[in-house]
Amino acid sequence: MKPLRSMLFTPANRLDMVEKAVRSGTDAVIIDLEDSVSIDNKESARGTLGSLPGSPVPFFVRTNAFSSRFFWDDLVAAGRSEAVGVIVPKAEDPAAITRIDGALTVLEKLSGRPEGAITLVPLIESAQGVRLTYEISSASTRIECVMFGGGEQGDLVADLGVEWTPEGTGLLHARSQVLLSSRAAGVPHPMEAVFMDFRNLAGLRVECELARTLGYVGKVAIHPAQIPVINEVFSPSEELVDYQRRILDAFEQAEVEGKASIAVDGKMVDYAVARVARTIIERAENAHRADGAHRNRDQ
Repeated sequence: MKPLRSMLFTPANRLDMVEKAVRSGTDAVIIDLEDSVSIDNKESARGTLGSLPGSPVPFFVRTNAFSSRFFWDDLVAAGRSEAVGVIVPKAEDPAAITRIDGALTVLEKLSGRPEGAITLVPLIESAQGVRLTYEISSASTRIECVMFGGGEQGDLVADLGVEWTPEGTGLLHARSQVLLSSRAAGVPHPMEAVFMDFRNLAGLRVECELARTLGYVGKVAIHPAQIPVINEVFSPSEELVDYQRRILDAFEQAEVEGKASIAVDGKMVDYAVARVARTIIERAENAHRADGAHRNRDQ
């Protein structure tokens, strides 16, 4: 899975909205079979997964919850589609993740895709899910992204009984726990789920900056208007990238000279600092490629 700054939800039963989402500037589109599709339309929405439009950005599918009667049909449809990943909401059972992993392996073999081609993304939305994030993240090698679902009036807020604010005080422990546990399990791309008030771009920016500060690499949007803010916050600035390149260049030259630590602008630079620099530069390069793909499409 490539690093993603942004992902945009769109209802599975609205292919016109899917096409608009592809053009929104988002790094990925989530085709939603859960909350945005009514029960009466679940089956027909599932059927649209075989008719996804051509896209320069990857598609993910959010299924209904593992405990729902819709889940296995959702998973089969997602596994047979062009989607590169499956997002499982309300993830809180490591054993369920293991079963889903096995089912995806079968679907890949039946469709001729390489084993492990489909990414599995648990969406953490409950107290139990927060508590077991490490076990959930460790249950499948497909998991390269875990999402923290702390949306206003969402399941996790209700579960914990906290007061939701854009500043994130009430959810700070849970948000940090999911980040820590997923990183400890080796998950490279932890992301934040949605900010519900899509008209409040200032509040969205506050929450994005909090998530970035804690270590999240991107955020999910529910409206195209949110994408520019999300992409900006989760893209390293040119000034930061230039500074990190200077640090890395100096350190790599020092390595050639047999040194393991040097000073740059009065600050010590060692292997750990160089690792951070490489990560920031890589994020910037990925952001540049994603923006370039959209520009090429629009020309």
